[in-house]
Amino acid sequence: MKNLIGLIILVIVGVGAYFLLNKNNGFSSKNTEDYKDFSIEDTAAVSKIFLSKANGESILLTRVNESDWTVNNKFGARKDGIDLILKTLSDIKVSGVVAQDQMEHTIKSLATRSIKVEFYTDSNKPEKTWYIGDPTVSRLGTYMLLEKDGKKSSKPYITHLIMERGYLGTRFFMDPTLWKDRVVMKCNPKEIKSVEVIHGYDTAVSFKIEQYALGKFKVTNLNANNTAELSPQVAVPYLKEFAAVYYEYIDQKTKTDVIDSIYSALPRHKVKVSMNDGKEYLIKSYNMPVKEGSTLGGKEIDYHPERMYIFTSHLGSDVNPVVQNLTFDKLVPSLSDLASLTTVEK
Repeated sequence: MKNLIGLIILVIVGVGAYFLLNKNNGFSSKNTEDYKDFSIEDTAAVSKIFLSKANGESILLTRVNESDWTVNNKFGARKDGIDLILKTLSDIKVSGVVAQDQMEHTIKSLATRSIKVEFYTDSNKPEKTWYIGDPTVSRLGTYMLLEKDGKKSSKPYITHLIMERGYLGTRFFMDPTLWKDRVVMKCNPKEIKSVEVIHGYDTAVSFKIEQYALGKFKVTNLNANNTAELSPQVAVPYLKEFAAVYYEYIDQKTKTDVIDSIYSALPRHKVKVSMNDGKEYLIKSYNMPVKEGSTLGGKEIDYHPERMYIFTSHLGSDVNPVVQNLTFDKLVPSLSDLASLTTVEK
């Protein structure tokens, strides 16, 4: 008798959970529509992408023009991230059906922990909506379900990209910081009025380059306070280095007190770029500490030899960008090395 009562209770709970799941998420076996056309070939028509999860996380990606997007209408989006999503949207294919013995688990997983991705064109309603679930056991496919016109497909499918391997869900990350465009600054070098480079504490010579007329330049040695004409063959290639400056990554792991100590120190370099329209860019670099006792070539070092922290007026003080010396050093040569660090234009 006890076993019978227990069985009845189990059945009731199971049925209740089933209907609650389907009521809240719409993943119902009563749906008769079978959708598997996940792709949108004309990705140029996509004007907005909304990513969300059941826990309340969400990201809004909005197209500004042909190539630029914003994140949550606050800052520019990473071009590589946007391009990867649009390529996925264009090239996605169905590679197979979900095995019957995996169907119930897959549907429950999609209903509770999937990434919901809504693709909009010109309408206020999404053109297509994806529910991105878990990877397959082989991790070569992705369990997904498609929704169109507010109706979900009657069953999920396994998707993939032809000639590519891997789980598709990692392309749809939910951290706004990771979506930030890695740009430190972008400008038209021809519109640069001046560049001032201050070396904080090394022996390099600080300088200021000014374009006082179209194609005519002068340079001031800020250590000796004297000014001379600067050849366009030296000035132009150097100014082109500022056309697009990028950081490598945002440090989100280092403790706040360590970060505060880094940014309160004397900057290693300070760069100010002034444009003809009055806009200014300010970049400061700071040494990246290393563990005590670290060595390089048998000699003890105090800071990282390949990376630096920077502050940039474009990003503000809320983030901690890290740049590679290999790319950033091109912006901050010594005046005496400037000519040798640039490519002479014929």
